[in-house]
Amino acid sequence: WTMVAGGGASVVYADTIADFAGIDDLANYGEYSGGPTTGETKFYAETLIDLMTREKDAQGREEILIIGGAIANFTDVAKTFTGIIQAFEIHAEKMKEIGIKIYVRRGGPN
Repeated sequence: WTMVAGGGASVVYADTIADFAGIDDLANYGEYSGGPTTGETKFYAETLIDLMTREKDAQGREEILIIGGAIANFTDVAKTFTGIIQAFEIHAEKMKEIGIKIYVRRGGPN
C-alpha cells in the first residue's frame, strides 16, 4: 500500500517497490498532491487504513504502508502529516491487530 505526495515521486516509488522489494502484488497505489488540507489527507489516510485492516491477508503476507514524497513536491508536510497522524491515532488498535508496518521517506524543501 502506498501514499505518495507528488507526481514525480509517483513513478520513482512504484518502480522502486516493484524492482527492489521483490513484490508481486502492489495492493494499492495512491497519491496525495496539490496542497491537500489536513482534513483531506486525514480522510484519505483513514480510507487506506480501513481497506488495509478489514482482514488479514489470506496468504499470511505482511501489510506494509509506504508514505513518501520527492524533492520537487510543494505539499505542506506539516498539514499532510498531521492528517496522517490523526488517522493513525484513531485506527491504531486495528493497525496493530493486523500488524501493519509503516515506512516513511520524505524529501524536499517543505
